[in-house]
Amino acid sequence: MPAIEPFTFGIPLIPRAAARDWATVERLFAATLTSILSQTDARFDVVLAGHDAPALWQDLSRTDERLCFLQAPWPVEPPSAANDDGGAKKWLIKEHVLEQGGGLLMFVDGDDLVDRRTVELSRALIHRGAIGGLVSHGVAIDANSGKALALPDADAFPEPFHRLCGSTTVARLSPGQPDPYEVLGSHHSWEERAKAEGLALVPLPTSGGYIVNTGENHSETQGPFAAWRRQFSRVVAERGQPLSAALREQFGAVETCETSARAGLMPEP
Repeated sequence: MPAIEPFTFGIPLIPRAAARDWATVERLFAATLTSILSQTDARFDVVLAGHDAPALWQDLSRTDERLCFLQAPWPVEPPSAANDDGGAKKWLIKEHVLEQGGGLLMFVDGDDLVDRRTVELSRALIHRGAIGGLVSHGVAIDANSGKALALPDADAFPEPFHRLCGSTTVARLSPGQPDPYEVLGSHHSWEERAKAEGLALVPLPTSGGYIVNTGENHSETQGPFAAWRRQFSRVVAERGQPLSAALREQFGAVETCETSARAGLMPEP
């Protein structure tokens, strides 16, 4: 029987000294980590690259051997438009996965939610001839109200979800083989570049949760399209609808209003 291909979630986290509100960062990270740990297939690892480990991570990592922290060895710098700190931390994670022998890697921002079926469906659908998988549907969630807008949306954002949210790619890493991130580039270009290169990229029938209006989202504060992102976030807050019970269950981290309030995603009921 063939060995199960390793699966890793990689989280690059902003430094405490560079955050506007570390308490908010920790609440959002708690929702992200809880959605990851709610996977239907529990055979995966989580690698966090950062200058600081949130309190929840410190607590859980004492007993959960799947959790690995990579200490960033460079000094903290102010956030930049290019998000150099995040990029360097992703490189640390990628190199760690390759040192462990490779496998499937999904980068997840510390304020996004992942589908509970991500590991299960990635293993089932990303065949050995594929370079990876891609999540093209999801919802944008207003951090203040918990209301969500399904994407793509004809008016707010008509393009596939992966062109907006970075927590949507699953890459197959193999030592000595071409790097999917170098071949396919940033998340928004994966579909087009895979097609141009004649590479198999598997669409994943999962959903992602992109949390906006947090005050800590890099793309809303420092990114090259920050003004547009803030406008998009306002549309989500205005047009969003209450997150359905099905999606709350699907994301794991927000199964109840009480859990959501603790995560900072919506007000107390």
